[in-house]
Amino acid sequence: MKWVPLKRFQIQDLIQSPALKISLPECVIFYKPQSELRVSILVGRKLGKAHQRNRIRRRLREALRLSCHLETGLWIFMGRMPAMIEDFDSLRSGVMKGILKVKAWEGQSAE
Repeated sequence: MKWVPLKRFQIQDLIQSPALKISLPECVIFYKPQSELRVSILVGRKLGKAHQRNRIRRRLREALRLSCHLETGLWIFMGRMPAMIEDFDSLRSGVMKGILKVKAWEGQSAE
């Protein structure tokens, strides 16, 4: 399944006022419920040169693909340096924990 990226104004709006923000060592997850699925992976310039940022982006994208299916909504995964250094299994489990926290939060807010 191919993800549709967020538009620039959606990214700015979601970072300024997320419905849910989860900070993990590997990444920061911003989430807002929406009727469609949109996913963006951001990596700032402070994390290194282009090839290092691309590696973080690729590793996060693969961890998301293998972890579990995302619920509909607006998702931003903002990469951090441990996403490049950590072994892939711990990166994948960390991302999955963050997604499960979002699903648990959605279950609580629906009640």
